[in-house]
Amino acid sequence: MKKAGIWITAFFLILSLISILLFFNRKNNQFYPEEIIARASRTFKPDLKNFLSEVNQTVKQLEQDAESEDVDSLPLENLNQYFSKIITENDLLKGVVVFGSNMNYVIIRDNDSWVIAHNTLLDSLVNWKRYDKKLQFIREWTDTYNFFMDQKNFNSINIKSLKSGDYVWRAAQSQLPERRELLFNIFKLQSRQDSDIVALMFKTNDLSNRFYHVLIFENPLVTIQTTTNELVTPIKTSDEKIISKYDTLRKTIEKLFFTWEKNPSPGSYSYSSQMGHKIYWTNIDSIQTQLGVKAFAITVSEQDLYQTRQKAEQAYLYAAIMFVLFALFVYLSMVRKKKTGNGSKPVSLSPLSDEKIKDLISKGETEFVEFKSSLRWDYREEKVNKSLEEVVLKGIAAFSNAKGGTLIIGVNDDLEIVGLEPDFNTFKKQTADYFELHLRKLINNRYGIKFSNRHVLMQFPVIDDKIICVIRISAGTSPLYLKTKNKQGQEVEIFYVRSGNASHEITSLKEIHEYIKQRFQEGD
Repeated sequence: MKKAGIWITAFFLILSLISILLFFNRKNNQFYPEEIIARASRTFKPDLKNFLSEVNQTVKQLEQDAESEDVDSLPLENLNQYFSKIITENDLLKGVVVFGSNMNYVIIRDNDSWVIAHNTLLDSLVNWKRYDKKLQFIREWTDTYNFFMDQKNFNSINIKSLKSGDYVWRAAQSQLPERRELLFNIFKLQSRQDSDIVALMFKTNDLSNRFYHVLIFENPLVTIQTTTNELVTPIKTSDEKIISKYDTLRKTIEKLFFTWEKNPSPGSYSYSSQMGHKIYWTNIDSIQTQLGVKAFAITVSEQDLYQTRQKAEQAYLYAAIMFVLFALFVYLSMVRKKKTGNGSKPVSLSPLSDEKIKDLISKGETEFVEFKSSLRWDYREEKVNKSLEEVVLKGIAAFSNAKGGTLIIGVNDDLEIVGLEPDFNTFKKQTADYFELHLRKLINNRYGIKFSNRHVLMQFPVIDDKIICVIRISAGTSPLYLKTKNKQGQEVEIFYVRSGNASHEITSLKEIHEYIKQRFQEGD
């Protein structure tokens, strides 16, 4: 155990040294904003492609199902079952909106419940119904603002010209901060007899966890360019000042996209621009066209780039400090174990001579010596009384929780040696070996085999022609609780301590805590 502690300490110290070296290495490197923004773009690109691929799978599933089923004709219950399954299978999908010729339908996942609107109109009033996760109705209400797809957004889409295979992206424009961050992928779904407009709804707060490579920055701006050269900018902040800057910055990004597309072979390219007193860096890159998306841009202020770099440097320094503290904790734990004797070496217990046993009996019960007439034979009732076994186990726990001691079975309170014959007669084998086997089993069941082997020594001397049981208990290295049942039959744990010539129960949790702290954690 000591060797393992040394290796663990050394391991944390090595990690600390590596962290310090990385800290100084990064600190000495020059700050190149165009390199940092390009690196952020490279790491973001596969995340965006994977997201579009997952959305594409959902779209293909809807298109495949629509070949055999008309969505417009499905009753509400079937719609709920079908779309809740579609949403559940995509972790990032927040909801689905369907604009059909016969009906309009919205379903949104709201934590462990579903919020659904059916036959809703595109105006500011929407009648909602809430269902539990098993789609059982809970309550209904009317919302005075259609946050999921407002009239302005819907009118911006030329429905008549939207063909199968066309994909439109829109961001919600709600004035409610908690509902602002919604992103939609809109397409035409051709059913067997009719066609519907479907909008897949995503919450950009959820997407931010997916795009963590970019969102290490404080206020990044991600812009998506569609195949129709529209720019979609999901808002990822509720700070009105930053939103206002984004609106102004968007015009600059539009110009940058126009400049970027003029290149003979547009690929990853970085631009710097100034707005007010701040410099912004933008990296634009193309991706394989999918779901109407062909390129993207990441824009971060130079100040944000620099502060993020500083945080990354400081993270190595904090890691070094943390590893040093871990190493110190492991080292102090080893030192404490050494001082309190809580190591893995067994406690040495040696048998007592007959003369020493007679001497202990003659002096009576003390802080270190206790007598019991029997293990289970009740002399008063003249029958087996298994509750007496609890008394013996109580005495063992009390000695272990104190300074150790000797418990002798077969000696009564008058110091008369009565022997173990009455106990022997209660077993199918009337021998000391079978007596020890039974008692060991009791100790093992209550306190564990490890405690029994390390801290308990039994011997069966013959004193005055009678066999008695001498149990030596060493001071324990951890608290020992007697597991028993109270009057209500409930299992409880009782803490006993040897004090004077008797075993006492400590009932106050505060006193138990203080005793354990002093006895086992701080040493005697």
